[in-house]
Amino acid sequence: MMPKVVTSAGARRLVRLCTAAVLATTIASCDLDLENPNAPTEEEIVSSRDGIIAVAVGMQGQFAQSIDDWLVTSSLATDEWGTRSIALISYISLFTGDNFDVAYDVVLQPYARTYQVVNSANIVLEGVQTLTLGVGLEAGLGAVANLFKAMALGFAYQQYEELAVDVDPAGAPTVPRAQVLDSVIVLLERARAAYGSVSAADLTEFNARALGPGINLANTVDAMLARYYLFDGRYAEAITAADRVDQGVLSELRYPAPTVNPVRNLAFGLNYVGGLLRGFARQAQPGDARVQYWVDTLAATQAANPPDTLLKPLKKYSGVNEPFPLYFPDEMKLIKAEALARQGGAANFAAAAALVNEVRTDNVAQVDEPTAALAPLLPTELDTEAELLDAIAYERRYELYEQGLRWEDTRRLGTARTTTPTFEFLPLPRQECVTNPVACG
Repeated sequence: MMPKVVTSAGARRLVRLCTAAVLATTIASCDLDLENPNAPTEEEIVSSRDGIIAVAVGMQGQFAQSIDDWLVTSSLATDEWGTRSIALISYISLFTGDNFDVAYDVVLQPYARTYQVVNSANIVLEGVQTLTLGVGLEAGLGAVANLFKAMALGFAYQQYEELAVDVDPAGAPTVPRAQVLDSVIVLLERARAAYGSVSAADLTEFNARALGPGINLANTVDAMLARYYLFDGRYAEAITAADRVDQGVLSELRYPAPTVNPVRNLAFGLNYVGGLLRGFARQAQPGDARVQYWVDTLAATQAANPPDTLLKPLKKYSGVNEPFPLYFPDEMKLIKAEALARQGGAANFAAAAALVNEVRTDNVAQVDEPTAALAPLLPTELDTEAELLDAIAYERRYELYEQGLRWEDTRRLGTARTTTPTFEFLPLPRQECVTNPVACG
């Protein structure tokens, strides 16, 4: 069953906090669409210390349960996933490019999920401003709210050509992608400033009560800064942020029972998607061990729609409670390699080449991550910007499969180096135009 529609205009009107449910679990989704006359009002939540903490936990759960909606669009519009025989017509249409309709759920859901998270983040930030929580809790809650708001808008930025950057009951106008990206970076910089303003001891209560298990706040903020600085062409800052990320620490969304990883549910519960072998496995360089990390190529071929599509089951995210990593350590190396390559110069090219080969030759996983175990490329294969970007495009394809980044990579690295998506962007959802006419002109 699809969730009730929440748009950038309607999100705040639909807030009803499931406080007791959130406080009873570590990090699970909080359905802000349920109308409960006995539930506290938003004003009561914002005036309560426990209420604000509960919203922060619920916000992280909302984000964790939205991952599949953001991945579906990127993975089906590019060359990562294919649709199985019983997939929704909207999924099949996105995959093939045929008979696509702006009213499809696949257009609406990433948008709606984004603004659910954004709205929850705004409630937390309002509470931080109005309550006396102590410096540690204020800093931690401010950091996590800005981070998750930025990550939600960051996923939406990669999928829509224009967006509202916030929620407003009166309607929020959309702005171009470049302005959304600026907002994402500002939010991440605020997050970093917030947690950087206090000591580790000050964050004890926040870490124990409000931060999802498995999430390393400092690493995640810096990893997202590196990602979005790169997208924005701020190459020196991308390198600096990537250098701050501890390569031995993985930050992940966890799905403790009874919750289920939504990607697993999509691929094995609903049986809607599978690994698309037409490109991903067949175009891998011989011996690239990352293919088997992501897709079970030894399993039986799955029935697909269109029927001539060759699909295999996903291997990563096949576990019911398998966590979802917010970044992989080697993404930081590839960010630095691309930033160096784009700045030009022999020294930068050499440094970028070394980073590419570090990713290629990696055969020992420090954390749960893909490793290629390939031979290094020769210096003569990596001594121009074009050669480096070609190599980086390949490494990102196999290192960052089904992480929701492929669609944006096609824009930044060019379709000749990646793939031609079925659509350049998703259109604004029809429901958003109805609820928020100012967004659609």
